[in-house]
Amino acid sequence: MSKFLLTYIVTCWPLQLQKLGSNFILFRGAKYSLGTIANRRYTNFSPELEQTLQSENNYQSIKKLSKYAAPHIKWHREQGNTDLQYFNYLLLDPRVTNKLANRAPGMHCIDVWFTFLRAIFYVGKGKGIRPFVHFLQAEKLLGTPDSIKQAKDPKLALILSIWEQKRGILLIRGFRGISSADAQTREASMINALGMNHLTNRRVGVFFGPAKNKYTPTQRMLLGIALLYKLMSKFIAKEEREIYPQISVDPVAKAA
Repeated sequence: MSKFLLTYIVTCWPLQLQKLGSNFILFRGAKYSLGTIANRRYTNFSPELEQTLQSENNYQSIKKLSKYAAPHIKWHREQGNTDLQYFNYLLLDPRVTNKLANRAPGMHCIDVWFTFLRAIFYVGKGKGIRPFVHFLQAEKLLGTPDSIKQAKDPKLALILSIWEQKRGILLIRGFRGISSADAQTREASMINALGMNHLTNRRVGVFFGPAKNKYTPTQRMLLGIALLYKLMSKFIAKEEREIYPQISVDPVAKAA
């Protein structure tokens, strides 16, 4: 075995290896098992995001992408918006994260990053109880399934699928206290980075400010990667709390 190949394996292979064949989850074409991902190269992410998964050096370079966030933040603060009640949020599948915060210390950094990204199925923006509107819409379909509505809105179909397996939805909110235009730009950047084919979002986002007028398409995706990285840091800092349907009588749901 060459020195180069040995170095590549030591650098890029997950540090936390698990026994193959146990507790596998098949999710969007990838086998997932306690932080170890097979067929990592098969994703629907943007090329820019995919690049961060190719080596530890590429992953560490994400920290430098804050340079794309700084002009964006500065421009929006200078606009003098008074309605600063908006935020961004992500919906995640707990069957994929599998208590990622608890497992992260024993996993390779790229495995943690990849697991977090794979679990995201919706990117949104709003204020107040906006994220919970999705859950209320899904609850209405629990008693009276509507295949047409689920086909038109894959987000609702996935929420119902998770609930049917006695699991809840993971919600993470971030970037609170920003304007609607700011939140829309951040939403669009993260959608572009993750890719519409990976998400259940039905619309691409809208850009404002320098992201619209000065950034190249690649720079917009790099902004999205920087934002996703920041949200991952927040996500793994807390215990996972799953959201169950309020009308459920399942004891697991009530305990949550």
